[in-house]
Amino acid sequence: MRIVRAKLEGVNAEPGRVAAADVARMILGLERAIARAAYLVLGKARRGTGRHSQAIESAARLRFVGVERGSFVELLALPEGAEPTDEELPFSVADLSSLAFDRLLTVITSGSPDTDAELAAAVAQLATELGIGDRNTAITLINDSEQTGKPARRATIDVAVRERMQRLSEQAPASRDETLVGVLFEADFEGNTARLRLASGGVVTVNFLPELADDIQEALRSRARLEGHVRYHPRTAQATSVELRAVSRSTQLELDVESFWESQTFAELQAAQGTTGRVDAAALGMADLTNDERAAFLAALGE
Repeated sequence: MRIVRAKLEGVNAEPGRVAAADVARMILGLERAIARAAYLVLGKARRGTGRHSQAIESAARLRFVGVERGSFVELLALPEGAEPTDEELPFSVADLSSLAFDRLLTVITSGSPDTDAELAAAVAQLATELGIGDRNTAITLINDSEQTGKPARRATIDVAVRERMQRLSEQAPASRDETLVGVLFEADFEGNTARLRLASGGVVTVNFLPELADDIQEALRSRARLEGHVRYHPRTAQATSVELRAVSRSTQLELDVESFWESQTFAELQAAQGTTGRVDAAALGMADLTNDERAAFLAALGE
């Protein structure tokens, strides 16, 4: 059984005083973070196949084993199954879980500005839900050394780490798979590059493989949809280039402007709305009002 420890630190972080909700939050928050770390280990985006998703869900499923004496330390078991995740993946569920937990510890302790934004968000959410810096001072994650044969690894999430992870989670990604829409121009079929003018006015460099040259030629000087890996400027978060995987021309719908007009006479509009167009001013009055009621009404208007 592969055991990891989650040690909550604070004034009330001991059995009999720790909030029951915090016990659950530790497990659920860790499962979220391990799941995201597993995606990174596999190099798969969240929209991966169903089998990838199932493997990651299995790898992030922790089991509660017990509590150690002293301060509040949860003993949690990582999955044990040695079966491969599926024929496409090189890890068993157990190995994927261990690698993901190690990735999580590395992210917490490294201080790297290149930390995955979603993993940073998961760590920040765990710290926020546990009230780190408020009702609790820190949570320390420990990888059991007895099973790995290596020195114990530990990572502490305190106020400083929580704030750092929050900042990292708010950063725009340096690159991601996305679809861009704009007008293609200035294609260089020797260098396999082109340019895409976005609706915002920005221009993106397009890099494409030779087999996409015909598609680029067909889409030139027209509105097109480009699917690929988009890179962003680290300061402005604006798209700067795209490694193209597919391109398609946007369909231009032909609309007759006359279709938006409906010519009706005044009499036809009256008939459609069930009105006569005539208003009897006398019918708007309330003949049965008393003098006191009229006075009260006028007084209210004056206010």
